[in-house]
Amino acid sequence: MNILEKVDKSSKGIVFVYTICRDIEEARAMGFSAIREKLAISMDYWIINSIYPWQGVIQEIDQYILMFSTEKSLSENLIKHIEAEHSYNIPMIVRCDTDMTNLPYSLWVENTLNNDEKYITEPEAKIKKDNEEGVNYYEKLK
Repeated sequence: MNILEKVDKSSKGIVFVYTICRDIEEARAMGFSAIREKLAISMDYWIINSIYPWQGVIQEIDQYILMFSTEKSLSENLIKHIEAEHSYNIPMIVRCDTDMTNLPYSLWVENTLNNDEKYITEPEAKIKKDNEEGVNYYEKLK
């Protein structure tokens, strides 16, 4: 399979859903919940400086950009999810279609979002692994 093979954008296609929020806690919470609910395959976030008018006063504040990657078919539900969790009265939420996505990535996204596997966090995975290996946490605490 050639990594440069393209996926037809009329199929399930990958889209980006973009929003901003007030702080890192809200950004992380939205990312974890969307991924846990299998509404997105990933969420990238970073701090930005924003200038905009609000109630007649120009604001200059730090915010966080959130960019979710998901399947086109899941994007409406993801947007509803973001709206429900967002702290802003009027959140900006935009969906951006992609022209192409490499086939291996698209197949990974489809397989991951459409299986019944439940996700766990890294700390939960470590505890699970240690339990399977017979690590005794009581002994570690001594």
